[in-house]
Amino acid sequence: MAEPAPARTLSRKPVVVLAGLVAALALFACSAATWVAATAETTLQPVAVDVAGSDAAPAVTALGLVAAAGALALAVTGRALRTVVAAVVALAGVGALVATAAVLADPAGAARPVVGETTGMVGAGGEHVLTVWPWLAAVAALLVTACGVWALVAGRGWSAARRYERPGTAPGERPRGDEIDSWDALTEGRDPTA
Repeated sequence: MAEPAPARTLSRKPVVVLAGLVAALALFACSAATWVAATAETTLQPVAVDVAGSDAAPAVTALGLVAAAGALALAVTGRALRTVVAAVVALAGVGALVATAAVLADPAGAARPVVGETTGMVGAGGEHVLTVWPWLAAVAALLVTACGVWALVAGRGWSAARRYERPGTAPGERPRGDEIDSWDALTEGRDPTA
């Protein structure tokens, strides 16, 4: 029985890779925005400090880049590595979600280093208000995780990466008559065309 057209479209490699890349870049972009708007009480006057996601949760920025690289790698990896790369993308999403949840749970603690550096006062009291960006980052992290799982499931039906794998060879096996063998033959003084 043939697979329905919408299901076939959703399991195609370009669709999965593009979705993973967009989700990873959205996560990375969210980390550049202000996550905590802090107002620190100093001896002279209150000081407003905007804390970016990259400062409040640096792991989110790094894991967004890992997920983006993984999504691109899905396009060129062979069957053996595809499962590993898809799992790395999913785990990057989970890690980013955990880091984002830590900021959502304790915005004052996440903002403390930046506020201290800006005001010169460690542990200055004040108000710490979350913006919408950590919530959007949490959604993007969930999407990255979903895309990693989606690649794990859909990747089983993808054909081999034509540029890096030759049909009929087992993963890790060198195909017969490749360029390395030709160079080896020349080095040994044999004619590789014979």
